[in-house]
Amino acid sequence: MLVGKEPREHLMFNLGRSTVFGLLAGVALLLAACGGDDDDAAEPTDVAADSVTTTSAADEDDSAGVVEELQEDIDELAEDLEATQAAQGGGSATLVVGDQEWTFDSVLCAFGEDQIGQEGAVFVLSSIQDGLQMYASIDSFGHNVSLDDIEDFENPSVGLEAFGGEFISLDDKSVNAQAEFTDSTSDSFETTPGTFTATCP
Repeated sequence: MLVGKEPREHLMFNLGRSTVFGLLAGVALLLAACGGDDDDAAEPTDVAADSVTTTSAADEDDSAGVVEELQEDIDELAEDLEATQAAQGGGSATLVVGDQEWTFDSVLCAFGEDQIGQEGAVFVLSSIQDGLQMYASIDSFGHNVSLDDIEDFENPSVGLEAFGGEFISLDDKSVNAQAEFTDSTSDSFETTPGTFTATCP
């Protein structure tokens, strides 16, 4: 399916924009959960930085090695998120796209620039369960809801994303969204209508 793509393009195609953004944005949730403590902030931030450094320094002719190294870094960040979620998470989230449904029993949320640490950021939600990450955000780039396989970037079991425009509504800690979701695991990239609901702790 990816014959003819350059190694870097191959890598980014497999990882997916939402997967990388979702996991790196999880750093904000780690910081919010820790109360913004500077000492605690250093470790997850360094993991994200290491991911970028490792990727850019790797030999572009060895895309398999790059994917493996980046997978290890993201696995470490995912473990940090899961630990924080287990300790401080709550609420729930459900995504329904077509005839498929995914429910996450616990979520981490952050609201506003002060908690998220990003200019123009309004809301971030993340949940990791069974090797999948549910992610939703409202920021200066628009609205985003995604569901990604974070255990297998090369052959993901799921890769769904709705991005851009304004389709997420917030009512205190209740989240609702209706949008067209693109399936990155399909060659056609056709969209399917879906709904996302969540309650933040």
